Amino acid sequence: MTSLLIGLALGILLGGAGVWLFLRARIETESQLGDRFGALAAEALRKSNESFLQLAESRLKQSEVAAAATLESKQTAIGEMLKPVKETLGKMDAQLKELEVSRVGAYKELMQAVSLSNETQQRLRSETGQLLQALRTPTARGQWGEIQVRRILEMTGMAEHTHDFSSQHHVSGEDGSIRPDYVVRLPGDKCIVIDSKVPLAAYLDCAQAQDANAKKSAMEKHARQVREHIKILSSKAYWDKVDGAADFVVLFVPGDHILGDALECDPTLFDFGTSNKVVLATPMTLVALLRTVGMSWRQENLRKHSEELGRLGGDLYASVATMLGYVDDLRARLSGSVDAFNKMIGSLERNVLSKARKLRDFGAKSDAKELPDTLEPVEKQTRELKLLGKGDTDAAA
Repeated sequence: MTSLLIGLALGILLGGAGVWLFLRARIETESQLGDRFGALAAEALRKSNESFLQLAESRLKQSEVAAAATLESKQTAIGEMLKPVKETLGKMDAQLKELEVSRVGAYKELMQAVSLSNETQQRLRSETGQLLQALRTPTARGQWGEIQVRRILEMTGMAEHTHDFSSQHHVSGEDGSIRPDYVVRLPGDKCIVIDSKVPLAAYLDCAQAQDANAKKSAMEKHARQVREHIKILSSKAYWDKVDGAADFVVLFVPGDHILGDALECDPTLFDFGTSNKVVLATPMTLVALLRTVGMSWRQENLRKHSEELGRLGGDLYASVATMLGYVDDLRARLSGSVDAFNKMIGSLERNVLSKARKLRDFGAKSDAKELPDTLEPVEKQTRELKLLGKGDTDAAA
C-alpha cells in the first residue's frame, strides 16, 4: 500500500513536471511570437504614420494654396464692398469738420446772444423797477389807465366819433368841480362815465414781496383799497351831475389779473360795486361794453340815414311828378304842332303848289326839280302818359 502510494505520488510528480516543461516551452514560444508581432506592428505603424504625414502635408499644402487664393479674392471683394463705405466715411469726416467749424461759429453767436440777453434782462429789470416806482405815483397810474382806455376806444371804433366822448371833462357841482376821465356819449343824448384811477400801490407791494405772508397781506390791502375807491367813486354821483349820464359809473381796472387777485381776497367786490352803482370793468369787459355802444351808434346812424332816405325819396317823387307835368305839357304842344303842320301841308297843296304848277304850264323856266304831286302829312300821334293822374299833375304844377 505504501509502495503504491509512493508510486502514485511519483507518477503525479513526474506528470506535473512534464506539464510544467510543456507549458514553459509553449510560453517561451508565444513570447518570441509576441515580440516578433510587436516588431512587425511597430514597423507597420511607422510606415502608416509616414504615409499619413505625407498625405496630410500634401493636402495641407493644397488647402493653403486654395485658402490663399480664396482669401485674396475675398479681400478684393471686401475691398470693393468697403469702398463706398470708405468714401462715405470720408464725406462724413469732411462734413463733421464743417459742422465743427459751424458749431464753433454758432457757439460764438450763442455766447453773444446770451450776453445780449443778459444785458437786455438787466435793462428790463432796471426799467421794470423804474416803472414800478413810477406807477406808485397817482398821476402816473391815472395816465396809464387813461391811455389804456383811449386805446380801447380807438380799437372799438369809438375814436372815429370824437364827439362821442370827452377827455378831462370837468363838471361843477355843489361840492366843487369833479373831473371824470371819459364821458362816452350814447344815442339820445345819453352818456356813460368811465373812471380809470384804480389804486395799485398795494398790488405793486405784493408783486415785489418775497415772503408768502407779505404777499397775502399786501393783496388783502389791495382788495381793501379797491373797495374804498368804489366808495369814493360812488360818492361823486356822476349820474346826478352829468347831463344824460347813466345811473352807474364804470371803474376801469387796467388788467384782468389785477381785478382777479382782488376778487380772490374779497369775492363780494362785484356785489358791493353794483350796490353802489359802480361797475368794475377790465380791458376785455370794457371792449365788450364799448362795442355795444358802437353798435347802438351804428343803429342810430342807420335810423338817421333811413329818415334822410325817406326825405330824399319824397323830394325825388315830387321832382318826378313835376317833370311828368312838363312832359305832358310838351306832349300836348307836340300834338298841336303836328296838327298845325298837317294844316300847313293842306294849305300848301291847295294854295301854293297848284298855282306854281300853273306857272310852269304857262312857260315859267327853272332848273329846279319837279314839284311833288302831294306832301305826306304826319300821321303819328304822341303817346299820352296813362300813369300820371290828374291829382299828381296838379300837385306838380
